[in-house]
Amino acid sequence: MVYAVELCIFIVAAVLTSALFAYLLFAPVVKRSLCKRRTIQMYYKKIYKIALDNDFYLINSFANKTAEEEEFHIDHILIGEKFIYCIRDRYYEGTIRAKENDPNWIYYSRKYKDGYLIPNPLRMNEIRVQRMSLMSGLSRKLFISVVLVNNECFLSNYEVTSSNNFVVSLKNLPSFIAEKEALPVEPMDPRAIDVAARDIADLNLHGKEN
Repeated sequence: MVYAVELCIFIVAAVLTSALFAYLLFAPVVKRSLCKRRTIQMYYKKIYKIALDNDFYLINSFANKTAEEEEFHIDHILIGEKFIYCIRDRYYEGTIRAKENDPNWIYYSRKYKDGYLIPNPLRMNEIRVQRMSLMSGLSRKLFISVVLVNNECFLSNYEVTSSNNFVVSLKNLPSFIAEKEALPVEPMDPRAIDVAARDIADLNLHGKEN
């Protein structure tokens, strides 16, 4: 009887120890994953609110293919009165050493303290915007490329020289859009905006059978 009790206590202790070890091992990974997921959800909510407050058209999860059948995606297309904002969501939990036109940026995180190279998201989104311009038949000048990042992301030594390709933090997105819409630029014709919105929505293959 005593042996059985001791064996039971040993098994319970072993299970609890294993559970604690697993928690300590995987908790940081799970926490980062949940944080990233919540942040991405916040992107959608923030952009939706901007569209709602300003009566802008919003198309989420745009997908299409090039003539070479290469797929490309734009997370959000926000159609304002003066510009069309092509927004790509990105989440970085560390520091990025970035130069606007470099092909790669250096990303420092907890896991990679010495840093590693990531493709420049600005250049990648610019390619998407150019494709969007060609497919829609709308002037590239109407489009503004936005790489949206979480508020905790820190860009080191980053200088903006472009007039239509930007990295914007989530907290600054509303003021960024307001600033661009306030520029002394002739607004698009409301009928042209309606047509553009319909055309872009028709081009969206997301959720459609190819």
